[in-house]
Amino acid sequence: MRLQDFHLDLERGNILPLYYFYGPERSLLNEALSRIEGKILNPATREFNREIVDGEEGGLQTILDKIHTLPLGSSRRLVVIRQADGMWKKPPSALLSYLEDPNPATCAVFVGEKADLRTRFFQTLEKKGAAVAFYPPSSPEILRWLRGQAQQAGHSLSEDAAVLLLELVGPNLQDLKGEIQKINSSLQKGQKIEAAHIEKLTENTRWESPFELPRAIGRLDLKKTLGLFRKAWQQGDSPSLLLALILRHLRMVCKARELREKGLPPREIENRLHIHPREAAGFWEQVRKLTPLFGEEAWKLSLETDRALKSSRGDKEMLLEDYLWNLQHLGSRKKTEQVGFDPDRLPEEKRSGGS
Repeated sequence: MRLQDFHLDLERGNILPLYYFYGPERSLLNEALSRIEGKILNPATREFNREIVDGEEGGLQTILDKIHTLPLGSSRRLVVIRQADGMWKKPPSALLSYLEDPNPATCAVFVGEKADLRTRFFQTLEKKGAAVAFYPPSSPEILRWLRGQAQQAGHSLSEDAAVLLLELVGPNLQDLKGEIQKINSSLQKGQKIEAAHIEKLTENTRWESPFELPRAIGRLDLKKTLGLFRKAWQQGDSPSLLLALILRHLRMVCKARELREKGLPPREIENRLHIHPREAAGFWEQVRKLTPLFGEEAWKLSLETDRALKSSRGDKEMLLEDYLWNLQHLGSRKKTEQVGFDPDRLPEEKRSGGS
C-alpha cells in the first residue's frame, strides 16, 4: 500500500487489523502510528488498550496473547510489535494462522527495517492488512507535508515560505517539524505563514543570517557582500540556498518597481511584499539603485550561474564568488537605458524563489 493511500484510508476511518510498517523514514512512520492511535483509542482508556512489544525478545506466545486480548472501554486495541524483521523471515505457523484470521478488535502493527513482499508472511498479511513503506520523500512531497503540518495548527503556508524553510533546514522531517511548530506557536490562529516569518525565525536562530547577503548585494556593497558570502559558506549554507535567496530578492525589487509604476503607494507595496518597516527605507534605496537594466542582466547572469552550479563538478565556492563580483560590476556600471523586466515571464520555479 502506498503511504498516501494509507492516510486516505485513515481519513475515511478504514483502519485494517494488520499492518507491517518498514523503511528508514522513522519520523513519518511514528507519525502514522500516532494517527492510528488517535483514531482508535479513547484517551481515558488508552493505557489499557495500547501495547508495545519487542518482536525479538517478547516471545511469540506473549505477542499472540496481547493481540488476542479484547479491548477495555474501547472498541479496539492497538498492539505495536517492534523489531519484527525476524518474524517474516521465518514465520511460525501459529503467527501465519493469526494473519489468516486476525482479531478484528485489535490493530496489530508490525514494525521492521525491511520487507520482502514475495514471502509467505507478507502474502498472507496483505489478504487482511497492508504493508506500508516509509522512505524519504521527494522535495515536492516535503513541501506538501509542510503545508499539511501548518494546516493542522490552523495556518496556511505560502509557497515561498515552504521553499525557504526546506532550503534552510534541509529535508530531515523531524527538524522541519520542530521549526514549523516554533513558527505556528508565534502566530495567531488562522494567520498565513509567509517567507518573512521564516526569515525572522532564521535570523533569531543563526549567528549570521543568509538573508543579509542579498541585502548587501542590493546595496551594491561588495566588501560586505563578499564577507557575508564567506561566512555563509563557512556555516555550511548550500549554493542552491544562497542563489535562491538572491533570486528572490531580485524579484522583490523588480516587483516593487512594477507596483510603484502602477501607482500603488509605498506602504501598500511594503505590505504586499512583506517588507518590515525597519527595512523599508533601505529597500526603496535598492529599488532606486538597481535599474531595470540591472534586473534584466542580473537575472540572465543568475540563470547561467544556476546552470553552472548544477552541471559543473568544479569549485562551487569560486563559481559563486565570481557571480557576486559580476553582479557588483553590473550594478556599478552607469546605464541610462531602461529595459523592461517582467518577473511574470520567469519560469515557475524561479518565480517561487527556488533554485
